[in-house]
Amino acid sequence: MPEENLTAVFGGTFDPVHLGHLGLADYLLKTGRVSRVVFLPAPHPPHKPGNEPAPFADRAAMLRAAVAGHPGMSVSEMEAERPGPSYTVDTLDILKKRYPAERFVWLIGTDSLNQLHLWYEAERLVRENRFLAYPRPGAEADPDLLRSVWPPELFERLSAGILTGAPEFDPSSTAVRQRLSGQGADACRDMLPGPVLKYIKEHNLYNRRNGDTTT
Repeated sequence: MPEENLTAVFGGTFDPVHLGHLGLADYLLKTGRVSRVVFLPAPHPPHKPGNEPAPFADRAAMLRAAVAGHPGMSVSEMEAERPGPSYTVDTLDILKKRYPAERFVWLIGTDSLNQLHLWYEAERLVRENRFLAYPRPGAEADPDLLRSVWPPELFERLSAGILTGAPEFDPSSTAVRQRLSGQGADACRDMLPGPVLKYIKEHNLYNRRNGDTTT
């Protein structure tokens, strides 16, 4: 059974949301690791400066279309309420105050796990919160690096959250955008949920977005 009132917060740019995102959420729900998955699109991702994603309203609309009909999955647009960069530690502080009866775990890729010590207020973030790290192809968790940058108790906490046996998070949003830009929306039928593909075509998104490297 899922842990009672355990909500996985899946933050990211979601530019656009794709089948890899949904597959991971579905895995977490079906295996009982969490009882809910909340997708949290970031208006201004602090770790990805210099690249402009699709408008927040479009990315949020694609997420809502993608999760419709998927029990246990929802979308929160709370990050749009806040000006400036969206720091994970602040977001989790707000969530815990708004929903004191719930418990939260933050989802990150193993590539981000290796860089977590560089995040804003990283030590407080890890001491006060739980993390699950999903596998990213070619960017596996680096135990030696993690051991070198975290105190032993925090290293153990982070290591315990690495998901073994989870499906690899593939494709990436970068790969989706590259195919959308170079080959058109119909070439992405195997990468995108049907409602998201429909939205992209209707709103003419990602045309000629060459050189965009956000994920």
